[in-house]
Amino acid sequence: MKKFVDHLSKNLQVIAPNEREWAESGRIVNRMAVSKGYDTHKTREIHFDVLIALSARRMGATVITCNGADFTAVQAFSTFNLICW
Repeated sequence: MKKFVDHLSKNLQVIAPNEREWAESGRIVNRMAVSKGYDTHKTREIHFDVLIALSARRMGATVITCNGADFTAVQAFSTFNLICW
């Protein structure tokens, strides 16, 4: 696995959420959990999707996913480009 990750980091741009996105994601996830009644497991799971969406938005990237339901739910609370397939 380390060899694979090293290859990716040398050949692709690695994007990670910044401090502002972590803070914003917490607010978004809280609003989603209250609005949709998410349990702890779902809240933890959706948090990663929110971080992906916010990082993509910062980069001007489009999120392309098969996980349309979760990312569409995130899109109701934050604007970002999304393609579901």
